[in-house]
Amino acid sequence: MDTTTTPSARHFGPRGLIVPFAVLAVLLFGAHVAFDRMFAGLREKTYDTYQSVSPIELDLDQVAIVAIDEESLARFGRWPWPRAEIGKLVDAVTSSGAAAVGLDLFFAEPDSGADGAASDAAFARALARAPSLLAMSLDPSAGPIEIGEKAGWTVVGLDPAAAEAVPGGIAPLPDLAEAASGLGIVRTLPDADGVIRKVPLVWAETPGGETRLWPALSMELLRVAQGAPSYTLRLEGLPSDAVRVGGVTVPLGGDGRIRIIDTTVPVPHVSATGLLDTGRADGLDGRIAIIAVDAAGIDQYHLTARGGHRLGADIHAILATQMLEGRYLFEAPHARAIERGLFLGGILLLFLILTGLARRPLLAVLASAPVIAAPLAAGAYAYASRDLLLDGVQPAAGLLAMGAAGGYALYREAERRRVVLQKQFSQFLSPEVVRHLAETDTAAALKVEDREITAMLVDVRGFTAMSGALGADKAVEVVNHFLEIANREIFARGGTIDKYMGDAVLAFWNAPLEAPDHADRAIDCARAIIAALKVANPQLQARGLPAIEVVAAIESGVCSVGNMGTERRIDYTAIGPAINMTSRLEAETKKMGQEMLIGPGAAARTRFALTPLGEVHLRGMDKPCAVFRPA
Repeated sequence: MDTTTTPSARHFGPRGLIVPFAVLAVLLFGAHVAFDRMFAGLREKTYDTYQSVSPIELDLDQVAIVAIDEESLARFGRWPWPRAEIGKLVDAVTSSGAAAVGLDLFFAEPDSGADGAASDAAFARALARAPSLLAMSLDPSAGPIEIGEKAGWTVVGLDPAAAEAVPGGIAPLPDLAEAASGLGIVRTLPDADGVIRKVPLVWAETPGGETRLWPALSMELLRVAQGAPSYTLRLEGLPSDAVRVGGVTVPLGGDGRIRIIDTTVPVPHVSATGLLDTGRADGLDGRIAIIAVDAAGIDQYHLTARGGHRLGADIHAILATQMLEGRYLFEAPHARAIERGLFLGGILLLFLILTGLARRPLLAVLASAPVIAAPLAAGAYAYASRDLLLDGVQPAAGLLAMGAAGGYALYREAERRRVVLQKQFSQFLSPEVVRHLAETDTAAALKVEDREITAMLVDVRGFTAMSGALGADKAVEVVNHFLEIANREIFARGGTIDKYMGDAVLAFWNAPLEAPDHADRAIDCARAIIAALKVANPQLQARGLPAIEVVAAIESGVCSVGNMGTERRIDYTAIGPAINMTSRLEAETKKMGQEMLIGPGAAARTRFALTPLGEVHLRGMDKPCAVFRPA
């Protein structure tokens, strides 16, 4: 059977969503690819959020900060102290059993005191007695570093672009550098928003075209604490890059940096005051100790991922702990491809949900929510269970935009459908039926199909003679009065008005919406119209108009029902034997003097009691037909 539908209905459904959905998807996907660098800052904010919501607890029992704090400055004088005094502090830390003593302080100039040379010499002797290391920094504006490296390097596949490279730097005095066991870089590289998230572990100095490698202070602390003589480095600018120091292998990721785990566990601090008073302190045995100034206005504090400010020495201690524990935060392999895959997969699911549940908006929203949240869940799972970073916010934001756009498109489509249905069917269907069609699959409901229906034809008796006596205006008034009552009763029982035929109305039940009791509804409707007219006739006569008497014919049977017509004019109608039978039965009512005749098809399907009237020969039928009236 042909499934012709209304022209407007052809544009409803999934196909109407494909083009806008695809265009928006391409735009969002293309923006994510083209502006990847621009979105990097947003991605880092997401990673910060992971650490803020679910911070990682590190075991910081292997590190400690020896703080030259406000109490120490008040007790032993303002900063800078004489180098000999700092040497005493180094001796005290060494006597306390520290595995390594790092100084997050710069000694690029001689001691400026009256006995500066002697003070520097005393400090150098203290450094030589300790497993000590000094801080240095690389600076693009400084000249080449004049001191030698403390550790050897075994390098595999050196890619100079894979290490942070500068032409020169700031180093400790040669005598001090010579006395120390190690030298480490303390330079930091904050992101554009001022947050320090990642720290390079390997730096390259390139004086005169040569390349010298320097370790970060945190990694040099591990080498000195283990007594290791050298590093083994694989540096090719690949995710597999790593550096081995002693018994620790540190992955470097693709950019040679490791991300700071901004733990909520406080780094242990020991005041320098007690060490200088007693010459030793409990709790430093076997630890990596970092001497630093912890006083406002003297040392620099750095903004970290969770939004707090940390002492530089705290960051070195955390990084050293990460390397000792083997705990790192790296982006998931192929993170961008995974994020874009989550976005594309979510688009497909959203399209299926929005088109499949277009008529059930609340259910569509509930089904779409997990799809939109899936990238967020994937990112949270990767962080919580794998220490991997995956940005779920950007794919989720894209899916939210897709869902909102798709929902809006379907809403606009539903509004267009509602307007079209109201325009086309409000005269022939009750408002409830029109609303129900707008909320269901309209195209399927209005397609042409063979369906069992019950047809009812109600006609005004003697209208031809009446209209001649009344004149056109009053005849129209009588007909409109009749049609108003007929429409009300038909709509009240979920009927469909097929057409008006002058002073008659043809209606049917069980299409477009199913009504299993369609025969009962038709008979009840005909009785209601007849009764309502009898009640209203006195009012009509009071206005000087004649009383209206009608006859009704009802029959059930299989008919072709649906939208039929041409591109210029199309109607929802029914054609078939039951329609023809109602017309012939209506003509027979006048011959038999009956208000209502019911055909055998409707009689067989109704629950109402009927009175058989025998068999009659109807025009165009070869065999006689049994007819009935309500009991």
